[in-house]
Amino acid sequence: MKKNLNNLPHNTKILVIVIPVLYFIIGSYFRNLLGNFSLRCFDPEYIYFMSGLTISDGVLKVGHIDNPGTPLQLLVALIFKIVYFIRSTPADYLDDVFTHPDLYLSVVNQTITLFTSLLLLLAGKLTYKYTKKILHALLIQTAPFLPLIWYDIIGRLVPELLMVFPVVAITILIIKNCTTANHKMQFIDIVLFSLFVAFGLSIKLSFIPIWIIPFIFIPKWKNKLIYAGLGILFFFIIAFPVTLQFNIFWRWVKNLFMHSGTYGGGEANIIDFNLFKVNLAQMINLEQRFFIILIVLAITLLIYLAVFRKKSDKKIVNISSAIILTALIQLIMVGKHFAHHYFIPILMFAPLIVFLISTLFQKIHKSKYVAAFASLAIIFYLVWSFNYNQKWLQVKTFAMESDISKRAETWHFAQTLEDNSYKIITSQNYGCPFIEYTLFYSQAWAKNSKKSEYSKVLAKLYPNSYSYFTFSDEMKYWGNKLCIDQIIQSGKKTYLYIENDDVVLLDKSLQKIQSEDTTNVNINKKLIYKNSKTKEVIYELNFNDALKIEN
Repeated sequence: MKKNLNNLPHNTKILVIVIPVLYFIIGSYFRNLLGNFSLRCFDPEYIYFMSGLTISDGVLKVGHIDNPGTPLQLLVALIFKIVYFIRSTPADYLDDVFTHPDLYLSVVNQTITLFTSLLLLLAGKLTYKYTKKILHALLIQTAPFLPLIWYDIIGRLVPELLMVFPVVAITILIIKNCTTANHKMQFIDIVLFSLFVAFGLSIKLSFIPIWIIPFIFIPKWKNKLIYAGLGILFFFIIAFPVTLQFNIFWRWVKNLFMHSGTYGGGEANIIDFNLFKVNLAQMINLEQRFFIILIVLAITLLIYLAVFRKKSDKKIVNISSAIILTALIQLIMVGKHFAHHYFIPILMFAPLIVFLISTLFQKIHKSKYVAAFASLAIIFYLVWSFNYNQKWLQVKTFAMESDISKRAETWHFAQTLEDNSYKIITSQNYGCPFIEYTLFYSQAWAKNSKKSEYSKVLAKLYPNSYSYFTFSDEMKYWGNKLCIDQIIQSGKKTYLYIENDDVVLLDKSLQKIQSEDTTNVNINKKLIYKNSKTKEVIYELNFNDALKIEN
């Protein structure tokens, strides 16, 4: 196989490199555009930060198995260790990771971008090998170019970024079985299908409808049962944190099914039909292009069956039917719990759908004119996709660049504050100019056996840091509890950051500070910074007239 791939025509070699290189450039661009993860988001980046760090620290029972997200957790763990080795810093491993968390996470993202680019390159070569058509190779390489949602996540660290690997692998395996003359599915093909779908499900539960595609495509019930059994086995091997805590995972899955709200919340009515209809309409509106080609596939399939009936190619019929059925099931899932990224698995099969439409047309009427029309249709789709992607690249760039530039103003000011000062952070936002805030949140996903250990490290690295969680009315800290007497005696400055210039939020924060110990004080506040674009504010606090309350 290696020899065959290396012997591709020179022009073909050049063409199949273009899209992978373009993908790598786009991925690197958005990674640099977004800057520090902690400034804009902690979910899910810092959830995977803590899970990956926990695994790299020798604990396999991670605190977050909801997705399950195991491949990303393992990748984070591995790359963290490699980056630490490369840095050759005198600091301890945990000290360095907690000091430079955004750096470590950024390398993970860039690694995923590189691996995805290499995957697209291999996919192009394999597709050309099986179909002998460069248009098919270029078509399959467009799988991850989902402009409405992909450019929101390509520069981030989310499990969906890994979805392209099982989807493209399944696509290539299907093309191989459909285009190779007199090819009968081998046992290794069944094993590979099982492995790929298990890998996809271990990334995220939204992948589960994709299991239907190989199940329908694989011939004979014996083979289907082998596929299903191996898939389940591979899943529990790959997603070993789930296997080690299956009761917790099962309770999570059951709540997702039984409740109509997100993350297993809401009423125990399985589906809220009013919300379901709204969600379906929203999803169809967002991804009109996908549903257009899906409808074209359905119509083409019906025409093909009407013409050939019993003489039809069962492989093409089965895979086309499986894709349509899977798309409908995925749509129903999104209707129940709406989130655009839940639809990503089936969206990345769009190139395969176009390939099937082209193949069905040529089977309906075998002539050079139909073949030419099919090629023109693929060219039209590629041009259509290029123009659509170009449009959304500009839209997403403007939105993200504007958002980051606004947030960065506060971050730059925050860097001027004294390192040893007391910092009290009031925020429920997804990002913050203080890395301490993001680390406070991420620690919630550390296993109990590691929380106390990490708290000691964080207290050393970020002394005098406190985070006020308003939704639970709780003041979080790593070292000592907030003590006003200690602050006064230290002579260090105290700063209060509030995510929104709101009087109620300010008063609530000041009341919480006073209620943390038995010291009765007057708090003088001085506004030293306000971001007019984001409404963030930073106050300098001074305490005086401290009196101990008589017990």
